Amino acid sequence: MRTLYFTARTIKASDPVQHGSVYEVVPRDRLDDAALALAADIADKDTRVIRAAKEALNGIDPIDVNKSYRFEQGFTMELNLMGVSDELRDRFVGGKA
Repeated sequence: MRTLYFTARTIKASDPVQHGSVYEVVPRDRLDDAALALAADIADKDTRVIRAAKEALNGIDPIDVNKSYRFEQGFTMELNLMGVSDELRDRFVGGKA
């Protein structure tokens, strides 16, 4: 994951499935059906077990997911304010990357 993050290398959508980062890759026209099927599978479980499982998973994360996301987005905002995003986008669009 760090390699992808640092290099901005792209990979096939199906690659993260092997590592559990992505549940399933489906064609766009099947996305809603696939999401609803997964939601139905989860909804079919005992809600007490799902709540406990969710709390357990959140508890083992080193940092709260919401805090982690906000932390990461802080760097994105900083780079944007510095003009780095515009500079790199212009280079990419101009083919000078």
